[in-house]
Amino acid sequence: MKRLGTVLHLSPHGHLIVRLEEPSLPKMYAKVVTKKMDKIGTVYDVFGPETAPYVSVKLDKKMARAGVQALINERLYVA
Repeated sequence: MKRLGTVLHLSPHGHLIVRLEEPSLPKMYAKVVTKKMDKIGTVYDVFGPETAPYVSVKLDKKMARAGVQALINERLYVA
């Protein structure tokens, strides 16, 4: 399990926006999980400046809206 970054907010398209903490970029469509190994979704896009990139995480269809709001400011991981 590799650290991905911290959740900033939910985009208008329904994706989580995560600020990367590791210098290496995650693979596209990699599985994104919480510390407890609960699946959140997949890496959908990497964007922003090279020195401080961001990741868009496409949420799993099973994620409830209330569960998504609880993820703000939480650290996510790539499995």
